Amino acid sequence: MGAAAVLYLAVLVITFTVNIPLNNELADAGDAARLTDFSIVDRLKGTWVATSIVRTVCSTAALIALVRALVLYGRATRPP
Repeated sequence: MGAAAVLYLAVLVITFTVNIPLNNELADAGDAARLTDFSIVDRLKGTWVATSIVRTVCSTAALIALVRALVLYGRATRPP
């Protein structure tokens, strides 16, 4: 359970410190339907993709850790 909590905390930290500021910067560029200068998208894309991959891996690892904890809990509480 502790590993899952740490991994999910990492997801939240990345989201609040990287992804949300990137979203805000992109929103400040204006209406996406009327955007003609895509240099901001090109500039943000590398960071966006990298942090999204890290968040996905951490979220998946947290889920695996929770499943493992449930399996171990089930074995420990099973009647003899």
